[in-house]
This record gives sequence, C-alpha cells and structure tokens, in this order.
Amino acid sequence: MSNIGQRFVTGVFFTLTLLLGIIFGKYSFTLLFLVITALGLREFYKLLKGGGYDIPINTGVVAGSLFYLICTLYLHKMVMQMALILIVPLIFSIFIIELFRKSETPIINIAIILAGIMYFAFPMVLLSYLAYPPAGYEGFELYHYNPNVIIGFFLLLWTSDSFAYVFGVKFGKQRLFERISPKKSWEGSMGGAAICYLCAYLLSLYFVELSLVQWMVVASIIIVFGTLGDLIQSMFKRSMNVKDTGTILPGHGGILDRFDGVLLSVPFVMIYLQFLK
Repeated sequence: MSNIGQRFVTGVFFTLTLLLGIIFGKYSFTLLFLVITALGLREFYKLLKGGGYDIPINTGVVAGSLFYLICTLYLHKMVMQMALILIVPLIFSIFIIELFRKSETPIINIAIILAGIMYFAFPMVLLSYLAYPPAGYEGFELYHYNPNVIIGFFLLLWTSDSFAYVFGVKFGKQRLFERISPKKSWEGSMGGAAICYLCAYLLSLYFVELSLVQWMVVASIIIVFGTLGDLIQSMFKRSMNVKDTGTILPGHGGILDRFDGVLLSVPFVMIYLQFLK
C-alpha cells in the first residue's frame, strides 16, 4: 500500500474510533481517552529516554493514567469529590519510587514525569470539561454529558490543520517559523484559518450549545494555540532528532503527533467556556 493510501486508511479508522468513542457516552469517552493518555505518555517518556534521560517509563504512564482517570471520573460525576484527594499520594508516590531506583538524576527524572502529566494527561482531563457546555449548564447535579462541543472542537482542529497543510503545499512561500518547522507557511496558516472559520459557522447551525460568535472565538483559539502546540511538538522532536514520536498510527506517526494541537488549545478553550457560565 502506498504511503498516501496508508495515511488515508489510518486517518479514517482513527477518526471513526475517536468520534464513536465520544458519541456513545461518558463511559466510552473515558475508556477511549484513558487508552490515548497511556499511549501518549509512553511516547513522551520514550522520546525523552531516547535522549539519554533515565526515566522510569512505567511509573510515569501509570501515574499519569491514574491522574487522568481520577479527575475524569469526577468530572463525569462517576465518583465523589473526595476521590480527588487520591491525587496527593499519587503525585508524591513518584518521589518515593525514585528514592528506591538509585538513579543518578532523580530530580530530573521526577521533573520529566511531572512534566509529562502536565503536558499530556492534564489536557486530556480538560477535554471532559467540554462535554458540559454553557447552554445546558444548570448546576453540578443537573448537567448531562453532551458530545457536541467536543466533536466541534476536533472538527475545527482537524479542519485548521488539514487545510493549513493543503494551502501550504499549494501556495506556501513565507515561512511561519522556519527555525522549528521549515515547511509551515503563513499562506498555509491563513488558508487553514479561513476554512476553520467556515467550519465554525456550519457548526453554529447544528450544534447550538454555542452561538455563532462563541464558535468563532473557539475557532480563533484553536487556530492560534493549535498551531503553537504543533510547533512545540516539532521543537521537542527536533531537540531529540526524531521525525515522528511513534509508529502506532501508520503514515501519521504517533499519538503525540496527532494530538499536538489538542494539548495546547483545549486548556484555553476551557478557560473561555468557563467565562460563559
């Protein structure tokens, strides 16, 4: 199979899996993104370990996955608020485990594990927050899982990213950030932004949880911070001298490669939606 065909098949399978996991409800959503969180954390720690850091990968993956699970179960009203207290011993267990590893770089190891949790697991938690849009918000006891804003978020992100690539290949001349990503261009970014705003307009017609203006603001946040997230991921890969963060998605790279725009944009979308409540 050609690389283009491989990318297409992988892309369709990945997209359908993601959308179905989101649409079916909070249980499938939690399970799907728990798996994604574990895979993403493993990629992150393996990337750094390949750079010469003595990181306990399994410790980081387990700690980050449990952090995601505890927070997400609480946001979905599947556990009581008291469960959040478990995060405290979870975080400090990382320090205790490092004590018994006899590593020569314990501070660096702990810092990298915590950085992975903040960089990948925490944004995955915030995705759950998008399941409870402002229009249907009536208080903690009454709100219900709604996949529309999450689906809209991903559609905007994919639209911006995909069409930035298409316009960049066709019209790209002025480099956007050549030191980090030589192929990205201003023309591509502007083309992707234009189609992203069109997508936001279409979403406002069908996903009425947010108004047209609100969808446009969300699109603007995704355009800016999704691009920055992509550049940050490129910075990481360049510093480790690798092309892709993994091979789990043939033709697309790894989980980190597919979620780089999500990681930086979802926290700012969440902050914006918080102001609407």
